[in-house]
Amino acid sequence: MRVIIEEDASRPGEGCARILLPGLGGRAMPNAVTFTREGFGADSLGPDGWQVAAGRIEPIEVTNEGDALVLVLGPEAAEHLETGPVRMGIPALGLDQIVIWPDIAPAVAGRRGGFGAQRRGEAQQRRVPPKATAAPPADDATVIVKPTPPVAPPPPQQERILPPEAPRPNASRLPVALLAVLVLLAGAGAGGWWFWPQIQAMVNPPAPQVAQPQPQPPAQPGDPTENATPAEIAAMRLPPERILAIAQRRGAQGRHGDALLLMELAADQQYGPALAALARLYDPATFAAGGALSAPNAVKAAELYRGAQRAGDASVAAPRDALRQRLEAASRNGDAIAALALRDFWP
Repeated sequence: MRVIIEEDASRPGEGCARILLPGLGGRAMPNAVTFTREGFGADSLGPDGWQVAAGRIEPIEVTNEGDALVLVLGPEAAEHLETGPVRMGIPALGLDQIVIWPDIAPAVAGRRGGFGAQRRGEAQQRRVPPKATAAPPADDATVIVKPTPPVAPPPPQQERILPPEAPRPNASRLPVALLAVLVLLAGAGAGGWWFWPQIQAMVNPPAPQVAQPQPQPPAQPGDPTENATPAEIAAMRLPPERILAIAQRRGAQGRHGDALLLMELAADQQYGPALAALARLYDPATFAAGGALSAPNAVKAAELYRGAQRAGDASVAAPRDALRQRLEAASRNGDAIAALALRDFWP
């Protein structure tokens, strides 16, 4: 079934959502909607958010529009659900499938009496007492002020008189030994200047030439869907046959939750092979324990088999006929749900 979820335009700013169920007009009015998610400890949505125990959301309005049944959910759903795939169930109708939750803004503060207001148990603003100030002295108090003794000025410092410097004797000539040393130093400097290039080459040899690395071609980009989540793959708007191939690959890898969500996305585009693959997951005759589903669902399988046959998939004729016989036997034993499935999916 193609479920339509949209923001309730008649309640602007209240964060309400409309759920349209085509072909279910005139059915019994359901009183609860469930939302669950895979891979979390708190996996069930209740009025106060995600919780471990089984939760449910009660619709604030249930009406019929033509042949469609319409449920209106209050702001508690949009407050906690994120845009993307999520499992929705309506127990009164036997409905349990993956839907795409749209982008619905939470309720505006102050609307519907409670959002944005202070809740019970929330801490009040702390009051800080004023600082205590010292009391002024009484009128008859006597204040005694002691005079400060005068400070004696420091004694004057005496100027220090240095003795006159003795005159230095004038040198008449340089010693002969000093002149000889200067001549030797000059000769050594000239020799060093002459041999300096050879010495420098020996001390600092030229650096060896290093070959420059050749540029590598850029790496080819990988498959963008390899590590993408089901919500990210849904945003890519891929064709249904590509989505089904990704779902089958992840199912072979043991990622059953992703495989189920992606099969639902492909089946939502009325792609026959995806509808048939999803029907086999729900069919009690082909149900495999330990996968993404906790139990089979014959009514859901009947709906998906009919959709696959209408989409042109001839491979579902035999399993669909076997499921009809199973439901007929259950109906003869008084199973009302089986009787409704036979009436709806085998007219």
